[in-house]
Amino acid sequence: MGDNWSTRNAQAEVKDCIDACAELVQASEDCADACLLLGGNGDATACFLADLDCVEVGTTTIRVLGWHSRSDGVTTEAVLQACRQAASESILACERMTRANPSWTSCVAVGRRTVAACTTLLAAPSTPSEAS
Repeated sequence: MGDNWSTRNAQAEVKDCIDACAELVQASEDCADACLLLGGNGDATACFLADLDCVEVGTTTIRVLGWHSRSDGVTTEAVLQACRQAASESILACERMTRANPSWTSCVAVGRRTVAACTTLLAAPSTPSEAS
Protein backbone atom coordinates (compact mmCIF):
# COMPACT_ATOMS: atom_id res chain seq x y z
CA MET A 1 0.00 0.00 0.00
CA GLY A 2 2.83 2.37 0.78
CA ASP A 3 4.29 1.91 -2.69
CA ASN A 4 0.92 2.57 -4.34
CA TRP A 5 0.40 5.69 -2.22
CA SER A 6 3.92 6.89 -3.05
CA THR A 7 3.35 6.34 -6.76
CA ARG A 8 -0.03 8.10 -6.65
CA ASN A 9 1.46 10.93 -4.61
CA ALA A 10 4.35 11.33 -7.07
CA GLN A 11 1.92 11.31 -10.00
CA ALA A 12 -0.18 13.99 -8.26
CA GLU A 13 2.92 16.13 -7.68
CA VAL A 14 3.93 15.81 -11.33
CA LYS A 15 0.39 16.70 -12.45
CA ASP A 16 0.32 19.69 -10.09
CA CYS A 17 3.62 20.92 -11.51
CA ILE A 18 2.41 20.46 -15.09
CA ASP A 19 -0.81 22.34 -14.26
CA ALA A 20 1.12 25.16 -12.56
CA CYS A 21 3.46 25.45 -15.56
CA ALA A 22 0.51 25.54 -17.96
CA GLU A 23 -1.06 28.37 -15.96
CA LEU A 24 2.28 30.18 -15.91
CA VAL A 25 2.68 29.86 -19.68
CA GLN A 26 -0.79 31.32 -20.26
CA ALA A 27 -0.35 34.12 -17.72
CA SER A 28 3.12 34.92 -19.05
CA GLU A 29 1.83 35.15 -22.62
CA ASP A 30 -0.89 37.55 -21.44
CA CYS A 31 1.59 39.57 -19.41
CA ALA A 32 4.05 39.76 -22.32
CA ASP A 33 1.26 41.09 -24.55
CA ALA A 34 0.45 43.76 -21.95
CA CYS A 35 4.13 44.72 -21.70
CA LEU A 36 4.25 45.27 -25.45
CA LEU A 37 1.42 47.77 -25.18
CA LEU A 38 3.45 49.84 -22.72
CA GLY A 39 6.32 50.40 -25.10
CA GLY A 40 9.99 49.94 -24.51
CA ASN A 41 10.72 51.37 -21.08
CA GLY A 42 13.21 49.44 -18.95
CA ASP A 43 10.74 47.76 -16.60
CA ALA A 44 8.33 46.79 -19.39
CA THR A 45 11.17 45.33 -21.45
CA ALA A 46 12.56 43.39 -18.47
CA CYS A 47 9.09 42.06 -17.67
CA PHE A 48 8.49 41.14 -21.32
CA LEU A 49 11.75 39.19 -21.52
CA ALA A 50 11.10 37.44 -18.19
CA ASP A 51 7.65 36.48 -19.46
CA LEU A 52 9.10 35.06 -22.68
CA ASP A 53 11.54 32.99 -20.61
CA CYS A 54 8.61 31.64 -18.59
CA VAL A 55 6.72 30.71 -21.74
CA GLU A 56 9.67 28.80 -23.19
CA VAL A 57 10.92 27.15 -19.99
CA GLY A 58 7.39 26.39 -18.76
CA THR A 59 6.50 24.75 -22.08
CA THR A 60 9.67 22.68 -21.97
CA THR A 61 8.97 21.64 -18.38
CA ILE A 62 5.46 20.50 -19.32
CA ARG A 63 6.83 18.44 -22.19
CA VAL A 64 9.65 16.84 -20.19
CA LEU A 65 7.39 15.97 -17.25
CA GLY A 66 4.72 14.70 -19.62
CA TRP A 67 6.88 12.14 -21.36
CA HIS A 68 8.81 10.82 -18.39
CA SER A 69 7.29 8.09 -16.29
CA ARG A 70 9.10 9.29 -13.22
CA SER A 71 10.21 12.55 -11.68
CA ASP A 72 13.89 11.79 -11.28
CA GLY A 73 16.83 12.14 -13.60
CA VAL A 74 19.38 14.80 -14.33
CA THR A 75 17.50 16.37 -17.22
CA THR A 76 14.22 16.56 -15.33
CA GLU A 77 15.97 18.10 -12.34
CA ALA A 78 17.69 20.70 -14.53
CA VAL A 79 14.42 21.61 -16.26
CA LEU A 80 12.61 21.96 -12.93
CA GLN A 81 15.38 24.18 -11.59
CA ALA A 82 15.30 26.31 -14.74
CA CYS A 83 11.53 26.63 -14.52
CA ARG A 84 11.74 27.65 -10.87
CA GLN A 85 14.40 30.26 -11.74
CA ALA A 86 12.47 31.65 -14.71
CA ALA A 87 9.31 31.94 -12.61
CA SER A 88 11.26 33.66 -9.82
CA GLU A 89 12.71 36.21 -12.25
CA SER A 90 9.26 36.82 -13.70
CA ILE A 91 7.86 37.38 -10.21
CA LEU A 92 10.47 40.06 -9.55
CA ALA A 93 9.84 41.78 -12.89
CA CYS A 94 6.06 41.68 -12.47
CA GLU A 95 6.30 43.03 -8.91
CA ARG A 96 8.24 46.03 -10.28
CA MET A 97 5.56 46.52 -12.93
CA THR A 98 2.72 46.43 -10.40
CA ARG A 99 4.45 49.02 -8.23
CA ALA A 100 4.68 51.36 -11.23
CA ASN A 101 1.22 50.43 -12.58
CA PRO A 102 -1.15 49.67 -9.67
CA SER A 103 -3.91 48.49 -12.02
CA TRP A 104 -1.56 45.95 -13.61
CA THR A 105 -2.75 42.36 -13.53
CA SER A 106 0.38 40.33 -13.08
CA CYS A 107 1.44 36.73 -13.05
CA VAL A 108 2.98 36.94 -9.55
CA ALA A 109 0.53 34.51 -7.92
CA VAL A 110 0.83 32.00 -10.75
CA GLY A 111 4.62 32.35 -10.64
CA ARG A 112 4.67 31.62 -6.92
CA ARG A 113 2.50 28.54 -7.44
CA THR A 114 4.91 27.32 -10.11
CA VAL A 115 7.96 27.91 -7.90
CA ALA A 116 6.26 25.96 -5.11
CA ALA A 117 5.25 23.09 -7.41
CA CYS A 118 8.75 22.79 -8.89
CA THR A 119 10.30 22.95 -5.43
CA THR A 120 7.97 20.23 -4.15
CA LEU A 121 8.78 17.99 -7.08
CA LEU A 122 12.52 18.59 -6.72
CA ALA A 123 12.32 17.66 -3.02
CA ALA A 124 10.24 14.52 -3.65
CA PRO A 125 11.98 11.18 -3.38
CA SER A 126 12.54 9.49 -6.71
CA THR A 127 9.85 7.06 -7.71
CA PRO A 128 10.80 3.97 -9.64
CA SER A 129 9.39 3.79 -13.14
CA GLU A 130 6.97 1.05 -13.91
CA ALA A 131 8.28 -1.80 -16.01
CA SER A 132 7.17 -1.52 -19.61
